[in-house]
Amino acid sequence: MKVKDLRDGMEDLEMELIIDYVPKDTYRGSWKIVFVRDDTRDIKMIFTGEEAKKVKEGMKIKIKDGFVEFRANQLQLNTKQPIEFLK
Repeated sequence: MKVKDLRDGMEDLEMELIIDYVPKDTYRGSWKIVFVRDDTRDIKMIFTGEEAKKVKEGMKIKIKDGFVEFRANQLQLNTKQPIEFLK
């Protein structure tokens, strides 16, 4: 599955992505806005808790049990499982 093919309501996604962009000042207590990408485009994700503290641009991640929602006028990728940070 590629980011360009994601649609609102999709579920059970497994993807490897790269953290593309972390906007400054987006850490809000226990969560952070992050944009992740593959070779087709990017998509917004929210990282929470300890995962939010680990985020750095260029890191490769793997998500399991992901799902897509339409929030704040854009698609957002979420996951029900912990995010795996790859090397």
